[in-house]
Amino acid sequence: MKKYQKLSNHAKSMIPNPYTSLNWLFGKDPLVQRTFPYISWRLILPGLFLLSYFFIGPIFDLIVPKDLHPGIVVTGLPRLEQLLFGGIVHRLLRPLVNPVFDLICGYIYMTHYLWPTVFPIYLIYKYKDPKRVAYFYLVLAVVANCGFLTMTLYPSAPSWFFEFSVEQGKLLPFSPITGNCAGMARADHIFGVSWFKDFYSANPIVFGSWPSMHIAWPLTATLFDIKNGFLWFFDFLIIFSALYLEHHFLIDLICGVLYVAFVAMILPPPPCVWKDSVFSKQYYTKPKEKKIFPTIKRLISNFNHMF
Repeated sequence: MKKYQKLSNHAKSMIPNPYTSLNWLFGKDPLVQRTFPYISWRLILPGLFLLSYFFIGPIFDLIVPKDLHPGIVVTGLPRLEQLLFGGIVHRLLRPLVNPVFDLICGYIYMTHYLWPTVFPIYLIYKYKDPKRVAYFYLVLAVVANCGFLTMTLYPSAPSWFFEFSVEQGKLLPFSPITGNCAGMARADHIFGVSWFKDFYSANPIVFGSWPSMHIAWPLTATLFDIKNGFLWFFDFLIIFSALYLEHHFLIDLICGVLYVAFVAMILPPPPCVWKDSVFSKQYYTKPKEKKIFPTIKRLISNFNHMF
């Protein structure tokens, strides 16, 4: 207790000095480093980069007039899925609908939003290496920004909207459409509440089905601990839940996996050899140097020097 009281008094003494206050905030102050050894600007900076995807939509709306916005793609993805797999895959799971699966899939699907906060804590606890956490945030940020940029330029309707608007012949106007909890409504009905309904009604990105970030985020985490069988099993549960609840087409999930694989290949390996990580010499072969994107390569090189 005395340790944290000393830290509090030390922080108050630095408030008049902006420079030392910033050092304290970003973990560069010696007392903070001794008290919280895993808090540093190396973690905060990639974390802030991860949050940057929230600004993609507003910036796009600010720059591009509404009449030039891309149209909503409703039938493109299901047609592609029918072409590749001979049908719409999530319909094959409808005979499995039961209250147990409704509850399990509903709550597993919602864990998508916890990965950026919970998984870094697990990494710190298991490996005690903040550099791995910082690189995890960098990879996750690139995946998230690529995904949301695609959703902005190619807005696609989720499977529940396709089933409602096309299959029943009720093509509703796009503008007043709000998020829908789809199969999660069954879980709400079991408890007599509207938790999932209220949550998804407030979803600001209704037409962002492709690519699926619900599988991309947990899969990114799995790459940093690839020998953990539970993480692979959880990825499978996410895929099953997304199809079972009719929130995604299978093609959305496949594309989410491909986005993660693409980002993992284009990012250079970190300056560390990490056990049980794809980003390590035993799993990663450094590509040959190419004279392309020199600015991006220079930025990534500067990031590596942060460690």
